Amino acid sequence: MRGYMGQEPYKGDFFRLFREAYKNNYFDAASSPSLVGDAFRDILVSRWFNDDRDDEKTKLLEQLFNKWDEWRYAWDHYEN
Repeated sequence: MRGYMGQEPYKGDFFRLFREAYKNNYFDAASSPSLVGDAFRDILVSRWFNDDRDDEKTKLLEQLFNKWDEWRYAWDHYEN
């Protein structure tokens, strides 16, 4: 069994990736790579899944995408 999204070091590692992506404007649709919405999902699914689906991987990715969207919403609406 793998860990879950809220468990360290996963959450911290994923958040550091998010922070770097945000800082480098990878949430702009014209950026390369674009780490927004379906583009990000497509990148990870194509790299992580071969021809088979893995329920644990799918669950972890869904948790990641939910957090990714929450973090982006929070940072987009945070007033400096």
